[in-house]
Amino acid sequence: MDIVRLAIHNARLTISALLFLLVAGWVAYQSTPKEAEPDVPIPMMYISLIYQGISPEDSERLLLRPMESKLKNLKGLKEMRSAAFQ
Repeated sequence: MDIVRLAIHNARLTISALLFLLVAGWVAYQSTPKEAEPDVPIPMMYISLIYQGISPEDSERLLLRPMESKLKNLKGLKEMRSAAFQ
């Protein structure tokens, strides 16, 4: 006898098992500790430099390159991306 026929022939047992699983899941969910604002470290840094009136090329030369040369010495840095635009 396959499981579908067994479930159909024993409807009370099937419904009882379903209700038990629902109640057990609800109790497990309620007893799980939760935090409103958990401390999750996000390994990313965002830096924005604004200097009005210069071209993207000048911005790259005067702002991005010096900043990148200072930041590349940070311990644990794996990747660095930068963009200059107007």
